[in-house]
Amino acid sequence: MWVWHQGTSEHGRTAHAVGGRRCVQRLSKTMQRRKYLAALGSLAAGGAAMTGTGAFSRTSATRSVSIEASGDSTAQLRLKPDSDYATYNSDGLLTLELENLNGNADVEITDVFTIVNQGDRPVGIFIDEGSQSYAFQNGNGPAEEASEAGSDGMYNQLANDGFNQNGWFDDDISTEDINGPKALPSAYRASSTNSTNRPSLDPSAYDHVLGVGESLSPDWYIFDTPENPSDLDVTGKIVVLAYSQDYVDAGKGP
Repeated sequence: MWVWHQGTSEHGRTAHAVGGRRCVQRLSKTMQRRKYLAALGSLAAGGAAMTGTGAFSRTSATRSVSIEASGDSTAQLRLKPDSDYATYNSDGLLTLELENLNGNADVEITDVFTIVNQGDRPVGIFIDEGSQSYAFQNGNGPAEEASEAGSDGMYNQLANDGFNQNGWFDDDISTEDINGPKALPSAYRASSTNSTNRPSLDPSAYDHVLGVGESLSPDWYIFDTPENPSDLDVTGKIVVLAYSQDYVDAGKGP
């Protein structure tokens, strides 16, 4: 079972209700990826043998486990900076700084960074922008679990300042937004509150599903920035979720 989570700053692009004033001059986003390696150790087994059968009442097996973290450039889910707004920090983790935006404007930044599936099976990509966002709607949306970005989510931070029209999207995707209900893990579960009901994670059918070696590059937008640029100074986070079919089948994720 594979599932990757990534925390940072920014927003998803769904048509949220129109907002008011004050927003994000700067969003910092940090993403983390972990890979797990298991090394077999010695086996210690104990139990009561039953004469004439292979049954036992209890078995205890001990294994050694090595857990290692990888930077975003080499992890199984690669996060690669592709714009002036994205860099790796000193720990090798992706950081986003969306700054020096025009005031009194609608702003779209394309291909801010790239997500690459460097694993060995297809994964769906969903960007969690916060509990108020389209997919969660403070518990009233189609998502079956709470937002991991929560109240710190970038959408929440901007919406609280009156900027409801902001978020992540991908102009190269035609079948769904990467922050919307159709990109949720629950979209692939038959018994789900999400009405999408897709049969399986098929890279040939759904643009937000990445086959092995495939990638997508999220874009970000904000509409109606304030006339005074100094009013645009918000920090929050997003969670990038990459999930596999067995994760969905186990009933996991929003």
